[in-house]
Amino acid sequence: MKTLLRAKPISKNIQAAPLEIRFQFVDGSEMNFFQPHPETAENIWNRISPANLFTRSRIVVADDYSKSVFLSSQINRIDFVFEGSDFSHLPNDHADLVELSEQEFRNRVPLDNPERLERREQPRCVGDLLVSFLHLRMRGGSHIYLMNETLVKLPVENHSFMQRLVSGGCYSIRLKGGGQGFLNLANLVGYTVYPGVPEIPSDSWMAVSSEQAGVCEQSNEQERP
Repeated sequence: MKTLLRAKPISKNIQAAPLEIRFQFVDGSEMNFFQPHPETAENIWNRISPANLFTRSRIVVADDYSKSVFLSSQINRIDFVFEGSDFSHLPNDHADLVELSEQEFRNRVPLDNPERLERREQPRCVGDLLVSFLHLRMRGGSHIYLMNETLVKLPVENHSFMQRLVSGGCYSIRLKGGGQGFLNLANLVGYTVYPGVPEIPSDSWMAVSSEQAGVCEQSNEQERP
């Protein structure tokens, strides 16, 4: 990985490691590992296959003194943190897919002011750049916020995005501070996208979320004489 080879010289402080591997589990706990040697770090990265990352029963991390074994089914996400940005594992049909903090997400998605929310029905042309924001809910109560940049698809292709997220596979995202994260979609509880596409399944339930409904109700009460 070129980004690793361009990293600054490694100091004796392990905090300066060119590769950090962060595990987040369904129970909310986390465990981090460091690889201070660029060649070994690059070898780890080159062996990553998103399609197979969570399909094996376990992931093993070892050093000179210990071996750690983690059940893939109990992992919500794995982050590979390094200097620079690398788009090599992002979905091919995405221009960008970057993680946001909750505050950054709420700054861009004004749930407290529904009148400013962009509606699903918009005049868009196939091939136009579409920016949307996702709120993913994972097992154990963890939340992930993303900004997705992709091209507008044909209406018949718009359901493919939903099928990808509910497929139980692996979803690659870019980390804002540098590096990439891999989400285990088998542990995805559900997601909300703003704005959604106009096309929705025929069995969809039409209803407003309680978060937005509360704001709308307060607004209506203030408008009453």
